[in-house]
Amino acid sequence: MQYSSKTLNLLIRLLRTIPKRSQLFFLSLIPLSFLNGIAEVCVLGLTSRLFSIIAGLENPPLPFSSLFPSDPQIKIVSLIIIFIGMNWISSLLKLIVRSCQEKLSYRIYIDLAKRVQKNLFLQSYDFFLGEDNHDYSTKILLNIQRLSTGLVLQLLKLIGSLVIVITIILAILTIQKAKAIVLILSLVLFYIIISLSITPYIRLCNRKRILLEDETTNIFKESIKTISDVQLTSAESYFYKKFENISNQTIPYLWKARVIPEVPRAIVEPFGITLIFSIGLLPYLSGGQAINFLELVPFLATFAVSALKLTSPLQTTFGAFIGIRATIPDLEIALKLIELPRTRITKDDSPSIPENGIEARNTIKLSQLSYKYPNTSDWVLKNINITIPVGSRVAFVGKTGSGKSTTANQLLGLLRPSSGDMEIDGISLIDTEISAWQSNCAYVPQSINLLNTNILENIAYGLENNEINLPKVWDAVNAAQIGDFIASLPMGLYSKVGENGVKLSGGQRQRIALARAIYRKSK
Repeated sequence: MQYSSKTLNLLIRLLRTIPKRSQLFFLSLIPLSFLNGIAEVCVLGLTSRLFSIIAGLENPPLPFSSLFPSDPQIKIVSLIIIFIGMNWISSLLKLIVRSCQEKLSYRIYIDLAKRVQKNLFLQSYDFFLGEDNHDYSTKILLNIQRLSTGLVLQLLKLIGSLVIVITIILAILTIQKAKAIVLILSLVLFYIIISLSITPYIRLCNRKRILLEDETTNIFKESIKTISDVQLTSAESYFYKKFENISNQTIPYLWKARVIPEVPRAIVEPFGITLIFSIGLLPYLSGGQAINFLELVPFLATFAVSALKLTSPLQTTFGAFIGIRATIPDLEIALKLIELPRTRITKDDSPSIPENGIEARNTIKLSQLSYKYPNTSDWVLKNINITIPVGSRVAFVGKTGSGKSTTANQLLGLLRPSSGDMEIDGISLIDTEISAWQSNCAYVPQSINLLNTNILENIAYGLENNEINLPKVWDAVNAAQIGDFIASLPMGLYSKVGENGVKLSGGQRQRIALARAIYRKSK
């Protein structure tokens, strides 16, 4: 079902992706917020009654009036004790609700990040070759985090504060009736007008913030990744200036995006106080009659506390509403990742394939194979015919851009033909058999990527420590001719390699990658 509101449609799409247990936790916060609202109402009722007694005015009897002592002084003391107790209960309930909101927000962050990670693993290799898809790690860390803290948390606050606002408004209407209607409508209308007038500017600030944050992140990453070039060419000042220029552009949008949502509260609080005293004094000022301040005390005290209790959840409500609208750009980016359709078939999807995978016994052949990358019109490979006998050693030689790496990726099954076939022993390899074929393939790429962990976990890639076969690791290490180097290290195989092997030389990184391939004992 589609709604006219873009924001609402996006929120519904997001909520559908959240696991059931998180959805149930989400719903359980509503009655908890309602209890908080009731506690606030009790505080308001006690305020009105307490100040009526202090002013010597008559109060209608309560259902539990018989439980209170008849002595006025003892009654006042009892009410004060109950009043203090209800304030403690109200504050503790607020703290519990806030804790639950934060907990659920981070739980959803983990759920969504896992969902995106799984979706990315289920994409075909050519998906990651697109211009916009080169750095999903940054998008996951930034967009999903913004989504959980900036949108999900704001949505939880919006629902919780709305429940409290409605409960308090109903209570005020019951206690003060006509005067309350004027006050509440004035406060709410004033809040709405101010909030709606600043929402477009907040959204603009957040869109700019996203763009500029991405740029500053890229500057950092590019400078660190090319640190050897930075130092050789003394290009530090280039990156300093580039980062400073982007940062200077970002600062105005960052602080405005944080400060502007506070504007409604800053204006409405004094407006509410002015309105309370105006309504209280109006009958006396307009009628010219003498002001009985004792009669005003319960009214002013009740409304002052009401305004205090109402302003905070109202601010939270509209602040959360603005926050949700402001994070729509993040939500759109995140939903593209969360709703990615799978394009890769894994080994688990093909239970009929033998456990030891698909093995070539005679020939591996590319037959009339052509390929072009997604969203391009140029053929990288066209009508390629290659037959490779099993056991042979083959070199692809050619100029840059002639298709050597693309051909290797076709043989590995990382890329699939746009037309033509790859054949194993004369039988075409179909999509459901790719993972089974890859289980018998090993690959040492030109550009080595190592995990930021120890040598052992880099060689036995993707295995838990209790699954690693140490004798097999040492066989691979010796075959890659890096055993003497590892043995010379104080921690041996458990020596850390640093981010992408920064602690190792280029040759050592390559030999670890070679040992990784050998460890697999691929056919």
